[in-house]
Amino acid sequence: MRLPQPSGDERPMKDPTPAPPSSPTGPSHRRKPLLFGLGGMVVALAAAAFVLWGGRPGAHSRAGEGHGHDHEAKGPQSAALPAPVEVLRHTDRAARAAATGDAATARAALAEALKLAPEHAPALFVQACLALEAGNDAEAGDALEKLEDAAPGSRELKLLQRLRELRRTPGTSWQQAFREAWVALGRPDFQKSRLLPGATPLPPDPTDAEAEQAAWKRATSDEAKLMLALGARKLDAEKGLFLLSQVPKLEDPALYLAVMDALRGDALPESSHAEARKVFHDTLVKLAAAHPRSMQLQLLLLLGDTEQGSVLSAAELAALEKLAALPAWRENSFADLYQHARKVLKDAGAPDASAMAMTAAARSVMERGSWVLRTRNVGTRGELPPEGVKRLGRINRDIGSRMLEQPTLAERMNGLQLIRAGTQDMEEEIGRKLALAQIEALEAAIKEFQKTELARWPLHSLTEELLELTTRDEPAYLLSFAAGAQPARASGEQH
Repeated sequence: MRLPQPSGDERPMKDPTPAPPSSPTGPSHRRKPLLFGLGGMVVALAAAAFVLWGGRPGAHSRAGEGHGHDHEAKGPQSAALPAPVEVLRHTDRAARAAATGDAATARAALAEALKLAPEHAPALFVQACLALEAGNDAEAGDALEKLEDAAPGSRELKLLQRLRELRRTPGTSWQQAFREAWVALGRPDFQKSRLLPGATPLPPDPTDAEAEQAAWKRATSDEAKLMLALGARKLDAEKGLFLLSQVPKLEDPALYLAVMDALRGDALPESSHAEARKVFHDTLVKLAAAHPRSMQLQLLLLLGDTEQGSVLSAAELAALEKLAALPAWRENSFADLYQHARKVLKDAGAPDASAMAMTAAARSVMERGSWVLRTRNVGTRGELPPEGVKRLGRINRDIGSRMLEQPTLAERMNGLQLIRAGTQDMEEEIGRKLALAQIEALEAAIKEFQKTELARWPLHSLTEELLELTTRDEPAYLLSFAAGAQPARASGEQH
């Protein structure tokens, strides 16, 4: 996640968003294709969106790098004990099945792993998690004893033991129990865990792609295919062209932005690029007209395909001033989008409906407009008189204030950066310090939460609660977890 690094209150005032490698440095105001100018924005936003959700245990990266094997290959690569690849593969499959709630598949894979290596600690860890998830206290006790023999004194074992105790109390949610157990153990850092799934790099499991492709072939409705494509690990040409064909039909701005994110880069054949630019532009014009109160759409239409870093014209400043007075950043609910995508994907038989739904929904916050505004602020400040700089500051502060109301970490952080820059331009030191304090609080909470590696624990109910709570208000959940407070209870919790 590309976040500004805390260094006290005297940070240099500059936009922390890295520019695309290919972006020109001159002030020319050339127009660039809207769809295919998105690559650099991803550096600033993709990893920021739902940093708390890193993907299923052992699963490979989706939109916004996950905690899969590709991630682990860049960090600690040691396993609990050397084991044959076949054992590791069975254990990995068991962990992913357990995390998705497929206990039967998980137990079958575990049986194969333990038949080959009865004392393989990562497999015994998954076995203990399965028993805890099932609520079978006797089986959990036996599994934890075996894990203790294989990994004596491990922090993962101690957390599971404490989790087992806490879950015996009626009304204690998985999230609450995990947080209390983690805090009671002194907030251990599991980022280098040898027991959690994903500790040993493995090649992609072909059964994952096969399951997604089977769901795609079974799908009979465009809506199901749309969500399957948006949630896919990787788009092939067929899915990419299907998404492009859906763009003119889209009436939900969130789905428009999600498709735009999915089709960035080389997702489409070069022969389709010109068509894509026109289709996306025409659809954006239509959506902006249908949603005149949506600041997000109006900003994307105004600045989305303009040159990053270039000086804002007088006409653009006037348009931004009107835009900054709009009542809402966007009009759709992120949580509703996630829940709808999850239902559609479950009905379509997707192999991991919750994770795919999160991927699809997270794509909808990958908008270019606010990023371009931040880069063009840098190019514009030096060209304005003092009153003009203050005017630009008010624009940024007001747009940032609307983004601050959103439930995703990406939007909240971008909003705070706009507010921080705006209040500095306005010479409002109290506002600047307040925005900086909120940024630093979120940065600290992110750092603390990442120690848990919570999304790598193969406990289906735990990660389902995580998904539901973060779609409601990711920054609030993050701050409450790091502080040890109890987040709002997810609807439909199972105890």
